[in-house]
Amino acid sequence: MSLLTEHLATSLENLYNGQPWIDVTFMEHLSRIDAKQATKAFGESNNIWEIVNHVIFWHQRAQRFMHNEAPEQDGDLPDFYMPENHGEENWQATRHRLLHSFAQMAESIRKFPEKELFDAFPGTEHKAIYYLQGLAEHDAYHLGQIVLLHKYA
Repeated sequence: MSLLTEHLATSLENLYNGQPWIDVTFMEHLSRIDAKQATKAFGESNNIWEIVNHVIFWHQRAQRFMHNEAPEQDGDLPDFYMPENHGEENWQATRHRLLHSFAQMAESIRKFPEKELFDAFPGTEHKAIYYLQGLAEHDAYHLGQIVLLHKYA
């Protein structure tokens, strides 16, 4: 583990349930959102449930890039997936998948060889650091959407 990979992993963990610079976390907001609120959309916007599944989708995709696996595989849920079952139990399962996704991603980043951070991921035109730093930026962006959707739901 290097200082850089530790920083990247910690940045993700902080967005989930730590003390990020932006001062809001996924856990803080999602713990106050029930299944009904998670399905509410405004106009053509995605709803919170779809956004959470989108974050999970990109964590999974980055993990696969890190392990030189096909980014999409049989049985994967589509991006911005919205399940047919909108029940509370299924919403809680989605929240648990998000927690697991953040934990797995942080662990994989910590194990990622620092010497490979500036090499392109196989099958992509971008360096590993582009995706790994990008995840924190991406997740923070979508956390902002969740905060606003929750505020106006």
